Amino acid sequence: MTVLDSSAVIDFLLGLEAAPAVEEILTTEGEAAAPDLLVFEVLAVIRRDALGDVIGAERATAAITDLADLSVALFATLPLSPRAWELRANLSAADALFVALAEALAEPLATKDRGLGRAAVEHADVEVIVL
Repeated sequence: MTVLDSSAVIDFLLGLEAAPAVEEILTTEGEAAAPDLLVFEVLAVIRRDALGDVIGAERATAAITDLADLSVALFATLPLSPRAWELRANLSAADALFVALAEALAEPLATKDRGLGRAAVEHADVEVIVL
C-alpha cells in the first residue's frame, strides 16, 4: 500500500504530469495510503490555484469531488507525530508525517518532490518512488 504524498495526489486529481504514475499505483494496488493531513493540503493547494486563476472554478470543484472518491486509506496523524517530531531537523512537519506513515506501514512513499525524496531516504528507513 504505497503512501502517496500531496504532490502526487494533486497531479492525479488535476491530470498533470504524475497522474499516469499515480493511476498505475492505484490500479495495481487497489488502494494507497496517506496521513489524514492529505485532505487539508489538497484543499489548500486547489483553493490557492482556483483563487489565483491557475485552474478554473469548475475544475477545482471537480478535483475536490474526485478527492472524496479517491482510493486512499487515510491514517490519523496524531500517532505519527512522535516520529514526525524526530524528523524535524530535516523535514517539514507535513512531509515528516508522510514519511512517518511510510515507515510505520513499511511501504514506499510516492512523491513528485525530489527534495522530500532525498531527505526521506537519507533520514528515514523508507523506499521512495519519485514520480
